[in-house]
Amino acid sequence: MPYLSVKEFETVILNTSPDLIVEEYIFQGKPYVFRKQMKAFNILTKHLVEKLGIVEKNIIIVGSAKMGFSLNPENFPRQFSDASDIDVVIISDKLFDIIWMTLLKWNYPRRLAHLGQVERDWQQYRRKEIFYGWLMPNEIRYEGLAFPEVLKPLRDLSAKWFNTFQSLSLYPEFAARIVMGRLYRSREHALRYHAEGLRQIYNKIVTTQKGR
Repeated sequence: MPYLSVKEFETVILNTSPDLIVEEYIFQGKPYVFRKQMKAFNILTKHLVEKLGIVEKNIIIVGSAKMGFSLNPENFPRQFSDASDIDVVIISDKLFDIIWMTLLKWNYPRRLAHLGQVERDWQQYRRKEIFYGWLMPNEIRYEGLAFPEVLKPLRDLSAKWFNTFQSLSLYPEFAARIVMGRLYRSREHALRYHAEGLRQIYNKIVTTQKGR
């Protein structure tokens, strides 16, 4: 499938359901960033499979690295450039549930306790992430948090996630590029997130057209 121009993509958004766009244009096809160097894509997937213990089909490049322009509603349609990050969707119910169950083991003994503000905020933010079905393990922070042994699996996975993506810089193909990974529990969770972004872009396009 050829890469769409911004104008062509806007036409697709105005005439196609968000779910279908995600499946056909975002979750499938060769990523724009690797259009001239599929070897780099193979290096990326092999690295993530080996380090995270996932399967290749559950690694999906999204955003401007996939389309050639940003799909963030706030930045659409900013063009992909040498300074752009590569955003990667990682789908793994196994990894997600390790985090989820660890959080439950930490939370249940404390759910009726008088937690400090830091712990309450941390608890609420983790609940929000679980609700939406996605996490960025490397961005979970523990400053000021009582850190019992029960949270060790979460800390270990966070460190593993950080090291996995950080070590991509050891490959010449990624030395000058930041690669970011977001963990989703299922393909459907990832689809829902990206479909919502497309709905916001749709509203942005319609508003712009009405203002002309």
